[in-house]
Amino acid sequence: MKKIAFVLVSLFLLGTVAANAQHFLVKGGFNYANSTVEGIKGGKTGWQAGIGFQTETARGFSFQPELLYNVMGVKFDDARNVNLGYLQLPLNVQWGPDLLIARPYVFAGPYVGVKVSNQFRGNWNDTDIKQIGDGLKKTEWGLGVGLGIEFFKIQIAGKYNWNFGAIADTRELPTLENSPRTFELSIGLKF
Repeated sequence: MKKIAFVLVSLFLLGTVAANAQHFLVKGGFNYANSTVEGIKGGKTGWQAGIGFQTETARGFSFQPELLYNVMGVKFDDARNVNLGYLQLPLNVQWGPDLLIARPYVFAGPYVGVKVSNQFRGNWNDTDIKQIGDGLKKTEWGLGVGLGIEFFKIQIAGKYNWNFGAIADTRELPTLENSPRTFELSIGLKF
C-alpha cells in the first residue's frame, strides 16, 4: 500500500510541475553502487531509466524533478550477488550559464526512493542472502550532487549520491554498511 501511495504522490507532484514545465525529459544511464559487509567491499554496475520535467527561472537556475527506476546492487564475488530496484524521486536544482551552444551546470537535490524489487543469490557465513534481504528497509533517502552539460536538446550528467537513511535494520544485520554511495552517469533527451 505504501508503494502505491508513493507512486500516486510522485505522479501528482510531477503532474503539478509539468503544468509549468518548459521541457519534458526522457532519461537513462548507468550507476555504480558499493557497500561493505564485515569489512569486505563489493560493488556493482546497474542502470536507471525514467522521466522528468525542467522549469526555467531567472539567472540560470532551473528545477528538475524526476521519476526514475534505479537498479543497484552489490557483487562480493561470483557466488554472492544482490540486486535492488528502487523507484526514486530526485528533486534537483540546477544552475549554469547559457553559453549559446551549450549550458554547463552544477546541480544538487534530495531524493527519496521505495524498494520495488530485489534479487539475492548466494550465502554469507552459512546464511542464505535471501534471509539477509528480509532485513533491508523498503525506503531510502539522501542527497545527490553533480555536474552536467546541456547542448541542443541533450543533457549529459554525472551525479554522486549519499544515502542518509539506514538501508537495513542494524539489529538484524549489524555488519551491513548503512550508508552506501552511488555514482550515476546519465543522458537525457529534452522535448
